[in-house]
Amino acid sequence: MTLSYTLRLLCLLAVVTGTVTALVQILLACNARFVSRHLETAAARSRERVLYVLQIAPLFVAVLVGGALFLPEYLLYEPTRGAEPVSWLSLVLAAAVGLWFGTAALRGLRIALRTLRFIAACRRCGRSVPQAGRLTPILALTEATLPVALIGFLRPSILISADLLEAGGLNSGCLRVALDHERSHALHHDNWKLLSLSFLPRLPADPWQRHWQRVADWAADDDAVRGDPARSLLLAEALVRTARLVQDSRVRVICTALTSTEAGLAARIDRLLRPRQASRRTGTSLSLALGGLVLVAVAAAVIATPWVYSLSESFLHLGGF
Repeated sequence: MTLSYTLRLLCLLAVVTGTVTALVQILLACNARFVSRHLETAAARSRERVLYVLQIAPLFVAVLVGGALFLPEYLLYEPTRGAEPVSWLSLVLAAAVGLWFGTAALRGLRIALRTLRFIAACRRCGRSVPQAGRLTPILALTEATLPVALIGFLRPSILISADLLEAGGLNSGCLRVALDHERSHALHHDNWKLLSLSFLPRLPADPWQRHWQRVADWAADDDAVRGDPARSLLLAEALVRTARLVQDSRVRVICTALTSTEAGLAARIDRLLRPRQASRRTGTSLSLALGGLVLVAVAAAVIATPWVYSLSESFLHLGGF
């Protein structure tokens, strides 16, 4: 099929971006066990950051390769006048990439809109809980699906079931530590991270997002506990008591809840009751490893520059005409 210069350029960027995104995701998925094993001794906050970077890395690398490597070379060497035939295989691949990325964008937009409606309803029906200092606002709801959760993006608020604030609910110590857990999520912008992850194009059976959410809860637990065994016991008690009040564990909006699934809850309580010392050396080695990968990628891009234009033509003419 014959395409104009602009359409050929769009086709090339779609094929390159989609191919690189898929290849990097496959590479990371194949090494998931190695990465998880290497992260086991790292602090929870370091693990959370690394796992988040690993999820956004495929798209970031793909955009970098397409926009900073292929695009300039194609603009420099490809004649701007006249049409040129492009293979049907390249067109089908570009359409598949567009469908993959478009579906991811629509999924993220749908979740974002549903979340915004949920936040508006909570702020409309919730009762503001007074507290000293300029802390994250607290909203009490009489009927809360999640007993304790952080909602919102620009102005996050802690959503809490009104029953937990009354007699027979959480005692003051448990409540204080539970709120500190949610304030940690707010401090590290975990709702924004969840929002960005919901827009990412993913291959089936992607292991990283669920792993990241679990580790993000661990990191918030560590921030709330602050290494104090007494606070660990209080948070463990809060987790058990609030888990009984969860009405629906399948969260359909973007929020960071105090409770999790049963398996995740058991692992968190085990961490709180039997804390392990994290290795700082692991965090340093991870940073060095990621820096080394970036340098290798930059060096590979520089070396491959003379062949980029011919590779661009190959992408446009996959399988002949």
